[in-house]
Amino acid sequence: MEEYNNGELVQSHGVVTTAADVPVLADDHIIAIAETAERRVEAMSRIKKAALKVTNANDWTNQGGKPYLQVSGSEKIARLFGISWRIDEPVLYDEGEGHYSYTYKGYFRLGGAEIEAIGSRSSKDPFFSKRSGSNVPPSEIDRNNVKKAAYTNLLGNGITRLLGIRNMTWEDLSGAGIESSNLSKVEYDKPEMSNEAKSQRDSIRTMILEMAGGNNSKAQDILEDFTSFPAKDGTMVKGKRLVERLSEKAVPVTYGKVKTAYEKWQRENKPQDNASDKDNKRSTKGKEPLSLPQYSEEDVPQDDYEGGYLGGANDTGQQTIE
Repeated sequence: MEEYNNGELVQSHGVVTTAADVPVLADDHIIAIAETAERRVEAMSRIKKAALKVTNANDWTNQGGKPYLQVSGSEKIARLFGISWRIDEPVLYDEGEGHYSYTYKGYFRLGGAEIEAIGSRSSKDPFFSKRSGSNVPPSEIDRNNVKKAAYTNLLGNGITRLLGIRNMTWEDLSGAGIESSNLSKVEYDKPEMSNEAKSQRDSIRTMILEMAGGNNSKAQDILEDFTSFPAKDGTMVKGKRLVERLSEKAVPVTYGKVKTAYEKWQRENKPQDNASDKDNKRSTKGKEPLSLPQYSEEDVPQDDYEGGYLGGANDTGQQTIE
């Protein structure tokens, strides 16, 4: 119950509704903002796809398991969208004990928008300071390589930040036809794989090769099927074709899948009880050990050459299954 005097509310016995009580989503302005945001999301998706289309496998590297855009790729994307930049002289910082870092500052412009970006690399980075598990003295690190890496870092940061396409994933690259298996790889020092994982990895190789009838190419196809998985957008991400590329975490999962399939394959291919001894033994007598093809580094891309193809190399360097 409300009472008015000359049109003004002087007393209310109920709840007074004000504009503040109206749900936010009922505000037309908020709806317009949401619609604009959706259009921008779509635009960003198109920009990302266009940017990836002008690059290829030579414009990316696999650094520590993540895609890294090189200068060549950054420049291609910049030309596509008409991005310009100017860069200050690099600053050299002393980090003690002979180590140092370079930092570049740049200004990137697209239309009327301009941003600042920084690119830095240090001689302490594992890419420079580690080699075969050992520390590399600062005196043995090429100073120009550190400087160039800082410049690469700057261009990648500035161009991708301006376009809003930072933190590309392997799924993003795969959608543009760029597979991680085709990229040069930079591995940082990682803990050695456990003996249990190594044993399971060897078992995976043995079981798959047997199911493939000793055909190494077919065995690679089988391993790829077992390790492929669907991305968030529903597309399939290709699996590994080399057991050496299975990570510590992936080995037990893959082992479980392969073992289940192998046991089923054994049951389905078990000789019948009424088969003759001749039929049961026809594949053993006088048969030579199955040899896998011999591959050299020239036959296999350098980043994929990790002990040969699926069959791998044992401790003696021989690629045979006996």
